[in-house]
Amino acid sequence: MARLRGRRWQADIRDEHGERQRPTFATEAEAEAWEAAARLAVEQGKPLPPTRSESRPNGGSRDLSLLGNVFDHVWRTEWSTLKSSKTARINAMTVVQHYGRNKRLAEITAADIADLKIDLAESGMSSATVNRKVAALSKMLKVAHEAGAIPAMPAIKWNREEKTKYRYLDETEERVLLAYWRGHGYEDMRDLTVLLIDTGARCWSEMRPVRWDAFGPNFSTVTFWHTKTSKPRTVPLTKRSREIIQVRRKMMPDTLGPFSGLHRNTMVERWREMRGALQMEDVNPHTMRHTCCTRLVLGGVDVKRVMEWMGHSSITTTMRYMQLKPTSLEEVLHVLEGADEPEKGELAAA
Repeated sequence: MARLRGRRWQADIRDEHGERQRPTFATEAEAEAWEAAARLAVEQGKPLPPTRSESRPNGGSRDLSLLGNVFDHVWRTEWSTLKSSKTARINAMTVVQHYGRNKRLAEITAADIADLKIDLAESGMSSATVNRKVAALSKMLKVAHEAGAIPAMPAIKWNREEKTKYRYLDETEERVLLAYWRGHGYEDMRDLTVLLIDTGARCWSEMRPVRWDAFGPNFSTVTFWHTKTSKPRTVPLTKRSREIIQVRRKMMPDTLGPFSGLHRNTMVERWREMRGALQMEDVNPHTMRHTCCTRLVLGGVDVKRVMEWMGHSSITTTMRYMQLKPTSLEEVLHVLEGADEPEKGELAAA
């Protein structure tokens, strides 16, 4: 049923793909007429009826005043080339499905964005996840504004995000996990887990596809050329990691890399079985990366070198781990305990 949105009437249906379409019209009658025609088109498997749309200021055929068109444009020109393209598409599609492809961007106000945030939060999304969805909308609005399709961008208030509690393995959990892999004959999974913990590499995009020529002399280092930030980084290898790579090199001289023979589906299934057996439901390959970073922080490594080791693009990401380090406060505990005052016996002796 059509409803009044500002000064225009908004139709509301779902197309043949289940995506929500919400074009707006000058009158209620126009909106309801379009809805009826659209429902009939969906039932008959035909394209949705057209809606009147504005032309781009430059006379082009693509109308960047409509949300669906802007999404298509940004996807084709920017998001599709990102390593995180799948996530970017999911975030943006959430927004498109909420407003509808035929939603005019000029009609999206700060109040509309606030309503979007409320709807997403009520669906169970965390504050951080809601922010990611709104960020996708902000990107599309910015593109439309820069193209002259909308006169200004609405104000956006971001949700406050609480500090993230990172899941990492302690030494006992690590021993249990490695023993599980070995006990089930999954030496490749054991070796991979060790390398992930000792390097902090991302499993799917960095460690699994790494090649033999990425290792330095005597396997002392490894360079990850294709990273999330598109900036290669080199990290030194621990003694046990060097030994693992040396053994795998002798065992698999004809492979592209130490873990190139591991199939993703097989790995996913093995991790699923492990979580059930060890009751580590919140542990996955990325937990090993958190483990590496946490150990560096707890070991007293300065934040700049931790950032370089992990390949974080922003020091803000690294600082989130610093909440785990209590040393900075423990160092001043003696002030409250009076530990810096000499004993009476020492005064007498003096």
